[in-house]
Amino acid sequence: MTRPRLIHPVVVVIEPSVVAETFYDEDAREPVQKLTRSATVEIPGQVSWRDSQNLEDTAGGAVLSADGYVLFLKEDLDGLSLDLKVNDRIKKLGWNSVDMYVVRVQWIGHYPDMGGATMLRAWFRDRSMVREV
Repeated sequence: MTRPRLIHPVVVVIEPSVVAETFYDEDAREPVQKLTRSATVEIPGQVSWRDSQNLEDTAGGAVLSADGYVLFLKEDLDGLSLDLKVNDRIKKLGWNSVDMYVVRVQWIGHYPDMGGATMLRAWFRDRSMVREV
């Protein structure tokens, strides 16, 4: 049975968002003030930083791509019952304290004997917060 492994994993601290507990403005259909987050979770991940000067060409013009990604094993995510999604906050990558947000998730490493994807690639990006409450 094929089982993937991470190369040089580090501890990644994630603060998942909880959409069900977030107060929404019904008229604007958006969260009021802040997205509610649950307690932090520590999980091993393989970090890959990308060159921030990479540009992605789109029909609307050039857009900066993500700052990098973290690769997680599905079995580690399942063991912590963690459903990683867009807007989850990454607080630490190894010993490095960061304030990054997941902008895209991508299931990869599909093996027939494992029943599908075995890894999750979470693309992250730094955001400039306009106002912190």
